[in-house]
Amino acid sequence: MIKRFIFVALVLFVCTDVWAGVASKALQEGTEYVMKKFGREATEEFGEDAAKVLARRMETLATKYGDDVVVEASKKIGPRVFRLVEEVGEDGASKALKLMARRGDDAVWVVSRPKSFRIFAKYGDDAADAMILHREIAESLIENYGRPMTRALTHVDGQNARRLAMLADEGVLAKVPQQAAVLETIEKYGDKAANWVWRNKGAIMVGSVATAFVTNPEAFINGAEKVIEKGGEWIIQPVAEAAANSLNWNLIVIAFFTILAILLVVWWLNPKRRAA
Repeated sequence: MIKRFIFVALVLFVCTDVWAGVASKALQEGTEYVMKKFGREATEEFGEDAAKVLARRMETLATKYGDDVVVEASKKIGPRVFRLVEEVGEDGASKALKLMARRGDDAVWVVSRPKSFRIFAKYGDDAADAMILHREIAESLIENYGRPMTRALTHVDGQNARRLAMLADEGVLAKVPQQAAVLETIEKYGDKAANWVWRNKGAIMVGSVATAFVTNPEAFINGAEKVIEKGGEWIIQPVAEAAANSLNWNLIVIAFFTILAILLVVWWLNPKRRAA
């Protein structure tokens, strides 16, 4: 504890010598915060004059991209932020800084991977959030199915993300009519819609089923509508009608008359009736 106190005190002492050339109060406070939180890492990265180097580098970035985003990203990521920004290049620096400022360490996985960063640069924050949630699974799905998939993936759990990947591998997603609308339905209803699509992956490739599902998804999700296979075709039926159709009416009629016959026999053999 004492060593840490001494280290922080030295950091603050060094920082007072830095502020003369740094105009922005936000940058001053940001540098001080980073040195307190990431002091040892900063010293390893920038050497003995870490505070001065950090302040100058933050100021250089802030001149191009603004104080707030540079300070916030630096406070969350630490000295690594400069190396990450250099790796994505000037064209991607602004996007990278904003993402790191918003998502902190989680964003590093996206920014540090060229493939992920290209997807993020093309499709935006939804794509970044999807990749942070589902990693490599999301990369492949977004590459193949674009923006509707990015939004769908941000609303499902890991299991359903894997299921979507399996549907893609099996060729089901490519054959789904109104594919974008189906993905938008998953975005809106989340895991409930994704579960239904998974359970009905054979039926969802049929145009009439896909259209009915995206038109009134709640009826299917809540079980009011059911898809059944009959004669090699997929048919949509209300659950009550499907249940009625599944009954064996011959057995019901036989059971009715059997019970009636038993009741008549009991009545006929009743001693009270005979006494009367």
